[in-house]
Amino acid sequence: MPDLVTIATFIDRAEAIIARSLLEAEGLFPLIPEAHTLSVLPHLIHAEGGYRLQVREEDAETARGILRDAQLGSAGEA
Repeated sequence: MPDLVTIATFIDRAEAIIARSLLEAEGLFPLIPEAHTLSVLPHLIHAEGGYRLQVREEDAETARGILRDAQLGSAGEA
C-alpha cells in the first residue's frame, strides 16, 4: 500500500466530500479515513481534528494545487 499524506482537513463533511470529488475528477485517488466514523459520531469531529483528506505521497503537491485553485479547506496546512 502506498504511503498516504494528509493534504487538508475539514470540519464540514460536505466540504470534505466536494474536495475529494474534485481530486477524483483529476484522476487522483483521495481518501477520507474517518468519513463514516464522524458521520455517525459527529460529536468527535473536533477531538479527531476533523475530516482528513489524504492522497498518495507522490500526488500531494498536485492535490494541494487543485484545492488551492478551488479555494477549499486548509490545503497545505496538514
